[in-house]
This record gives sequence, C-alpha cells and structure tokens, in this order.
Amino acid sequence: MSHIDLLHAPIDREVVVIDILAGPYPRRRLISMGIHPGDRLIKYKSANWGPVLVRNVTLNATRIAIGRGLAQKIIVSP
Repeated sequence: MSHIDLLHAPIDREVVVIDILAGPYPRRRLISMGIHPGDRLIKYKSANWGPVLVRNVTLNATRIAIGRGLAQKIIVSP
C-alpha cells in the first residue's frame, strides 16, 4: 500500500489519514481543524495555487480549506 501526501491525493476519492508529519504547532493546528490520524477525508479541489479543499467524512464536517504547506504534511493512504 502506497502512502502519499494530501496535496498529491486524487480528487473526489476517499483517503485515510495515516500520519501528520509536522512539528507540534502545525499538528495542533490541524487537530483543532478536525483532522486526526485515522480520519477519512475527501479532497474536493486542488489547483496549482491556493488552498486544498477537503471534507472530513469521519466527523461529517463541512469543507475545510488547508494551505498547501500543511497539506504536504498530511500523509494519506488512497
């Protein structure tokens, strides 16, 4: 099973968060936004610039905009 970062994950497909490879502050920021290891996410949009839009299926949350730098630190499994 291959792991990729959220920035390169496929659009409109469910992925599972495996790990957050970040320091304590970015990790805390993502957790406060509702993204935890083990959660299932659907990536909605990703252009060559701007934020990545995702929805946490596990929490049944609304769409969240994540910066590209933080999205690269979220490791997912497609």
